[in-house]
Amino acid sequence: MNINFEKHPLWDFSLQVYGQNGVPSACIALQERHTLDVNIILLSLWLGYSGRPVIDQTFLERVLDVSTRWNKEVVCKIRSARVVLKEKFSSIPLERCETLRQGLLALEIDCEHSELLAFASIVDTDPNTDLGEPLKLAICLANLSLYFNHLNIDFGVNDFTYIELIISATFPDLEKEILKTSMESFAAL
Repeated sequence: MNINFEKHPLWDFSLQVYGQNGVPSACIALQERHTLDVNIILLSLWLGYSGRPVIDQTFLERVLDVSTRWNKEVVCKIRSARVVLKEKFSSIPLERCETLRQGLLALEIDCEHSELLAFASIVDTDPNTDLGEPLKLAICLANLSLYFNHLNIDFGVNDFTYIELIISATFPDLEKEILKTSMESFAAL
């Protein structure tokens, strides 16, 4: 199956951030520990990084309407089947399981791509490239805070380390002191 997706900066941003060293494992750890949607994290970061205003509860609910059904009923089920195929099945050759697993991985990525484009269709604000990185970072953290508070997540030290790693990948040129201060404020929320 080959889907011709329209180009969108949210997808490009997501690939760029997710492709940074350590980000996939940090996102997966947060996802598994807290049953959250990594695409909502990426959307929250993209909105802030592009200088859009902080999201509100109404916007989050619109995003969650997409995520709740699509992510849980489609993406997670495909992911679950893909993960199971890593195990050995005595009656099915290992090579066939691996081929099927790779096909499911491609399908899972297409489903993630579809979800991000659905999120993008909800965005009705324009980017503001005039904002400085510290303000963009503050918007990202406010967006994440709204999502995490909605989920009633109780973060541990490792969770903040994962979030800091993802934020560092989003803002690679940000001064370390600004990142540290911002993450301390975020942790206090």
